[in-house]
Amino acid sequence: MLDKTIPAEALSIRLRDGRDAADLFELFNQERFLRYASARGPFGSSEELQAWLANIACTNRAEVVAAIGDKTVGFGGLYVMGDGLSHTGWILLGVHDAYQARGIGGKLLHMLTAIASVTIGLRRVQMTVFADNEPAIKLYKRFGFEIEGVHRDFVRRGDGFTDALTMAKVYRGAPGAVVHAIDAQRARAAEIRAH
Repeated sequence: MLDKTIPAEALSIRLRDGRDAADLFELFNQERFLRYASARGPFGSSEELQAWLANIACTNRAEVVAAIGDKTVGFGGLYVMGDGLSHTGWILLGVHDAYQARGIGGKLLHMLTAIASVTIGLRRVQMTVFADNEPAIKLYKRFGFEIEGVHRDFVRRGDGFTDALTMAKVYRGAPGAVVHAIDAQRARAAEIRAH
């Protein structure tokens, strides 16, 4: 079997910025993304997509992209909810059609789950995935996500409907334990210096 994994030195994972706009517009409008990852129709322009991303209601966000050279080939977003859901983040993930099944989704998901658990200190990360998106479900399970529920007839597809699944990963123990331990050590050091 041919190994289609992209060499680590060829792929960069970085924060999303303005140079990604055209490639993300292409990715979010691809037939596969629209069929398996979107409950809306195609975006009319790059500006419309950028406005949609900017208007996702959340109290904190981390948006990363996967790039090969100057080409943005993947997107991952982590959106932290507010109020009683401030311990929870939602994930949105997509990879360009031409780069599917090459390890990019896993690298993006690894980055987002690390940000969620270590940097932000979330207790729970979840996503909604269409029930017929078997490659995505397999990837999420590999990262410890479990199916929690089924949304029947979640999205319209032509004359029919498709179910969706809620998948989540719960971090056991104190949320953000590493971050909280570092903060506690800094507080103790500051207190000692003050006396």
